[in-house]
Amino acid sequence: MTWCIFSLAVTLTVAYVDGRYSPPPDIGYPVGYIPECPGVTKNATITTSSLPLLQVVLHEWRNGEVYRKSMPVATANRMVAKEKHVDFKNKKTVLHAVGYIDSSIFPHSQALGTSYSKRGYNVFISETISFLINIYPKSARIARVIGKKLGQFLVKLTQQGLKAEDLELSGLSLGAHIVGFAAKHFYAVTGKKPSRITGLDPAGPCFRSLPPEMRLSASDAERVAVIHTNMDGFGIAEPLGHVDFYANGGEFQPGDFIWIPCLVVCSHVKSVLYWWQAVEHPKKFLAVKCDTVQDARLANCFKSNETNYFGIETQFDKPGVYYLPTMHRFPYYMGKEGLKPGNEDYNALLKTANSEDELTL
Repeated sequence: MTWCIFSLAVTLTVAYVDGRYSPPPDIGYPVGYIPECPGVTKNATITTSSLPLLQVVLHEWRNGEVYRKSMPVATANRMVAKEKHVDFKNKKTVLHAVGYIDSSIFPHSQALGTSYSKRGYNVFISETISFLINIYPKSARIARVIGKKLGQFLVKLTQQGLKAEDLELSGLSLGAHIVGFAAKHFYAVTGKKPSRITGLDPAGPCFRSLPPEMRLSASDAERVAVIHTNMDGFGIAEPLGHVDFYANGGEFQPGDFIWIPCLVVCSHVKSVLYWWQAVEHPKKFLAVKCDTVQDARLANCFKSNETNYFGIETQFDKPGVYYLPTMHRFPYYMGKEGLKPGNEDYNALLKTANSEDELTL
């Protein structure tokens, strides 16, 4: 009996840390969905006959309407040269890479492109649906080639006046790694890095165990910001940028109805919706600095006095891990209200759901 009591005490000591449950070492820690994909680093090729299917779309908001022009990436630079509204001298340029089974024509891609265009950017969006619709490990493998082709397109644009300091990249999920590969090629050829990359819940499946040269890395641009919204599912928990934002802890996001939380796909896609609104409202998404990713998971960051903006006004002179609270409803930002502990709608609901001493139904 004495041994049993001692054994139970040991189990409790292992299972609880600071009053919180922590899995015993033999259970381990989350690695997320498909942590490794054998063969994903092998070579891949896009044939000459398939290459025209890889396109970039010029997206403009012009006179109250959206103007879109699809161009094969191999010859897009020549078509861009004929577009009088593309101005590399006086405008910044952004290339957004869509994700797995994603398209430039989907509403979230167009909304983001329009927001950038309204802010005076030259906007290009990748169109990769013909390639990123294969079984996921194959799509992850071809991402490096797609990124290189987009990088070649950007290098060609430098001959038309595009400057690295005016170039920004963003990418959703698999697209985040694709713009990383594009930036790597751009740097290898020009010796210069894009001004900024924004990774929107960079894909974790097939990438978690890869080295920095095989995925998005802080070294890919002068400034790299990342938002994590489903890090143990379709995203990745590890900080990949100079500034990493963990929205509502980074694992799952509030649903658009307070009592229905987002699950995996919903939480993953929320990253681009948050970014769309952050481009629209540059100083509305306020985040608070955390000591560790685990602190961000648990929202144990509100003792910090250091804040940052998730958006085009991110302060890169304040690098690190940040907890980003959001509302469950559009347009998601909380402003200064988000810097108060216990501010997240769904968690607040959970804390009061069983507040009565007796439940009678």
